[in-house]
Amino acid sequence: MDVGLFGGSFNPPHVAHQVIANVVRDQFAMDEVWWIPNAQPPHKPDRELALAHHRLAMTRAATDDDPAFRVSDIEIRRDGVSYTVDTVRALQEEHPTVRFALIIGSDSLDSFASWHRPDEIASRVPIIVYKRPGPIESVAPPRFANHVRFVAAPVMEISGTEVRQRREAGRSIRYFVPEPVRRYIEANDLYIASE
Repeated sequence: MDVGLFGGSFNPPHVAHQVIANVVRDQFAMDEVWWIPNAQPPHKPDRELALAHHRLAMTRAATDDDPAFRVSDIEIRRDGVSYTVDTVRALQEEHPTVRFALIIGSDSLDSFASWHRPDEIASRVPIIVYKRPGPIESVAPPRFANHVRFVAAPVMEISGTEVRQRREAGRSIRYFVPEPVRRYIEANDLYIASE
Protein backbone atom coordinates (compact mmCIF):
# COMPACT_ATOMS: atom_id res chain seq x y z
CA MET A 1 0.00 0.00 0.00
CA ASP A 2 1.20 3.53 -0.84
CA VAL A 3 0.42 6.21 1.73
CA GLY A 4 1.14 9.92 1.85
CA LEU A 5 1.84 11.42 5.26
CA PHE A 6 0.33 14.88 5.47
CA GLY A 7 1.36 16.54 8.70
CA GLY A 8 0.63 20.01 9.95
CA SER A 9 -0.90 22.09 12.66
CA PHE A 10 -4.27 22.07 10.83
CA ASN A 11 -5.16 25.24 12.71
CA PRO A 12 -7.77 24.90 11.22
CA PRO A 13 -7.84 22.44 8.31
CA HIS A 14 -9.14 24.30 5.26
CA VAL A 15 -10.18 23.60 1.68
CA ALA A 16 -6.65 24.05 0.29
CA HIS A 17 -5.52 21.17 2.51
CA GLN A 18 -8.26 19.00 1.02
CA VAL A 19 -7.31 19.93 -2.55
CA ILE A 20 -3.60 19.27 -1.94
CA ALA A 21 -4.21 15.88 -0.30
CA ASN A 22 -6.53 14.82 -3.10
CA VAL A 23 -4.21 15.97 -5.91
CA VAL A 24 -1.18 14.28 -4.32
CA ARG A 25 -3.09 11.02 -3.88
CA ASP A 26 -4.30 11.15 -7.48
CA GLN A 27 -1.02 12.24 -9.11
CA PHE A 28 1.12 9.70 -7.25
CA ALA A 29 -1.48 6.90 -7.33
CA MET A 30 -1.55 6.58 -3.56
CA ASP A 31 -4.02 4.36 -1.80
CA GLU A 32 -4.49 6.76 1.11
CA VAL A 33 -3.36 10.03 2.62
CA TRP A 34 -2.94 10.06 6.38
CA TRP A 35 -3.46 13.46 7.97
CA ILE A 36 -1.34 13.96 11.09
CA PRO A 37 -2.12 16.98 13.26
CA ASN A 38 0.88 17.81 15.41
CA ALA A 39 0.68 18.51 19.11
CA GLN A 40 3.42 21.12 19.34
CA PRO A 41 5.02 22.03 16.01
CA PRO A 42 8.73 22.81 16.42
CA HIS A 43 8.66 25.73 13.95
CA LYS A 44 5.49 27.52 15.04
CA PRO A 45 4.66 29.60 18.10
CA ASP A 46 1.71 28.26 20.06
CA ARG A 47 -0.04 31.54 20.92
CA GLU A 48 -2.60 31.13 18.08
CA LEU A 49 -2.71 27.35 18.20
CA ALA A 50 -6.07 25.84 19.08
CA LEU A 51 -5.87 23.04 21.61
CA ALA A 52 -4.73 19.73 20.13
CA HIS A 53 -8.04 17.95 20.75
CA HIS A 54 -9.88 20.67 18.79
CA ARG A 55 -7.45 20.45 15.85
CA LEU A 56 -7.74 16.66 15.84
CA ALA A 57 -11.55 16.87 15.85
CA MET A 58 -11.54 19.46 13.05
CA THR A 59 -9.16 17.33 10.98
CA ARG A 60 -11.47 14.36 11.39
CA ALA A 61 -14.42 16.54 10.38
CA ALA A 62 -12.53 17.68 7.27
CA THR A 63 -11.71 14.15 6.14
CA ASP A 64 -14.68 12.03 7.27
CA ASP A 65 -16.42 11.92 3.90
CA ASP A 66 -13.39 10.70 1.89
CA PRO A 67 -12.53 7.00 2.30
CA ALA A 68 -9.00 7.64 0.99
CA PHE A 69 -8.26 9.97 3.93
CA ARG A 70 -7.33 8.76 7.41
CA VAL A 71 -6.43 10.78 10.48
CA SER A 72 -3.64 9.68 12.81
CA ASP A 73 -3.29 11.03 16.34
CA ILE A 74 0.26 9.65 16.69
CA GLU A 75 1.81 13.07 17.28
CA ILE A 76 -0.92 14.31 19.59
CA ARG A 77 -0.49 11.20 21.75
CA ARG A 78 3.26 11.90 21.95
CA ASP A 79 4.28 14.41 24.62
CA GLY A 80 6.40 17.42 23.73
CA VAL A 81 7.52 18.76 20.39
CA SER A 82 6.49 16.74 17.33
CA TYR A 83 9.45 15.74 15.17
CA THR A 84 8.68 14.28 11.76
CA VAL A 85 11.55 11.79 11.95
CA ASP A 86 10.03 10.20 15.08
CA THR A 87 6.66 9.89 13.39
CA VAL A 88 8.13 8.33 10.24
CA ARG A 89 10.17 5.83 12.27
CA ALA A 90 7.17 4.84 14.39
CA LEU A 91 4.82 4.43 11.43
CA GLN A 92 7.37 2.39 9.45
CA GLU A 93 7.85 0.08 12.41
CA GLU A 94 4.10 -0.24 12.95
CA HIS A 95 3.30 -0.73 9.24
CA PRO A 96 6.33 -2.47 7.67
CA THR A 97 4.56 -3.30 4.38
CA VAL A 98 3.36 0.26 3.70
CA ARG A 99 5.35 2.53 1.38
CA PHE A 100 5.16 6.00 2.89
CA ALA A 101 5.90 9.39 1.33
CA LEU A 102 6.05 12.72 3.14
CA ILE A 103 3.92 15.61 1.84
CA ILE A 104 5.24 19.11 2.62
CA GLY A 105 4.81 22.64 1.34
CA SER A 106 7.47 24.56 -0.56
CA ASP A 107 7.92 26.81 2.49
CA SER A 108 8.86 23.72 4.53
CA LEU A 109 11.27 22.58 1.84
CA ASP A 110 13.02 25.96 2.18
CA SER A 111 13.83 25.14 5.80
CA PHE A 112 14.04 21.35 5.51
CA ALA A 113 17.79 21.26 6.22
CA SER A 114 17.10 22.79 9.66
CA TRP A 115 14.58 20.10 10.61
CA HIS A 116 15.51 17.49 13.20
CA ARG A 117 17.49 14.73 11.39
CA PRO A 118 16.53 15.75 7.82
CA ASP A 119 18.96 13.29 6.20
CA GLU A 120 17.32 10.38 7.98
CA ILE A 121 13.86 11.57 6.90
CA ALA A 122 15.02 11.84 3.28
CA SER A 123 16.61 8.39 3.41
CA ARG A 124 13.44 6.83 4.81
CA VAL A 125 10.73 8.39 2.62
CA PRO A 126 10.41 10.32 -0.64
CA ILE A 127 9.38 13.93 -0.13
CA ILE A 128 6.47 15.28 -2.16
CA VAL A 129 6.37 19.07 -2.32
CA TYR A 130 3.44 21.31 -3.18
CA LYS A 131 3.82 25.01 -3.97
CA ARG A 132 2.67 27.40 -1.25
CA PRO A 133 1.69 31.03 -1.95
CA GLY A 134 4.58 33.47 -1.94
CA PRO A 135 8.12 33.30 -3.26
CA ILE A 136 10.46 30.41 -2.61
CA GLU A 137 13.00 31.99 -0.26
CA SER A 138 15.78 29.47 -0.67
CA VAL A 139 16.59 26.15 -2.28
CA ALA A 140 16.95 22.92 -0.36
CA PRO A 141 20.55 21.65 -0.29
CA PRO A 142 21.51 19.49 -3.30
CA ARG A 143 21.83 16.38 -1.11
CA PHE A 144 18.02 16.27 -0.88
CA ALA A 145 17.38 16.76 -4.61
CA ASN A 146 17.07 13.06 -5.46
CA HIS A 147 14.53 12.58 -2.67
CA VAL A 148 12.15 15.37 -3.71
CA ARG A 149 9.24 15.15 -6.14
CA PHE A 150 6.94 18.03 -6.95
CA VAL A 151 3.18 17.80 -7.31
CA ALA A 152 1.23 19.83 -9.84
CA ALA A 153 -1.32 21.09 -7.33
CA PRO A 154 -3.06 24.44 -7.77
CA VAL A 155 -1.63 27.23 -5.63
CA MET A 156 -4.48 28.35 -3.41
CA GLU A 157 -4.32 31.64 -1.54
CA ILE A 158 -5.95 30.22 1.58
CA SER A 159 -4.11 29.82 4.86
CA GLY A 160 -4.96 28.99 8.43
CA THR A 161 -3.78 32.50 9.35
CA GLU A 162 -6.33 34.05 7.01
CA VAL A 163 -9.13 31.85 8.35
CA ARG A 164 -8.26 32.79 11.94
CA GLN A 165 -8.05 36.50 11.08
CA ARG A 166 -11.42 36.42 9.31
CA ARG A 167 -12.99 34.65 12.27
CA GLU A 168 -11.47 37.08 14.77
CA ALA A 169 -12.75 40.02 12.72
CA GLY A 170 -16.25 38.54 12.69
CA ARG A 171 -16.16 37.82 8.95
CA SER A 172 -17.49 34.69 7.27
CA ILE A 173 -15.23 31.65 6.86
CA ARG A 174 -17.78 29.80 4.74
CA TYR A 175 -16.09 28.19 1.69
CA PHE A 176 -12.65 28.70 3.27
CA VAL A 177 -13.05 25.61 5.44
CA PRO A 178 -15.16 22.48 4.92
CA GLU A 179 -18.67 22.97 6.24
CA PRO A 180 -18.29 20.45 9.12
CA VAL A 181 -15.15 22.34 10.21
CA ARG A 182 -16.98 25.68 10.08
CA ARG A 183 -19.75 24.27 12.26
CA TYR A 184 -17.20 22.87 14.74
CA ILE A 185 -15.34 26.20 14.95
CA GLU A 186 -18.55 28.10 15.61
CA ALA A 187 -19.93 25.57 18.10
CA ASN A 188 -16.69 25.68 20.10
CA ASP A 189 -16.09 29.46 19.86
CA LEU A 190 -12.66 28.96 18.30
CA TYR A 191 -10.55 31.81 16.89
CA ILE A 192 -12.70 34.61 18.26
CA ALA A 193 -11.21 37.83 19.58
CA SER A 194 -10.47 37.68 23.28
CA GLU A 195 -11.88 40.42 25.44
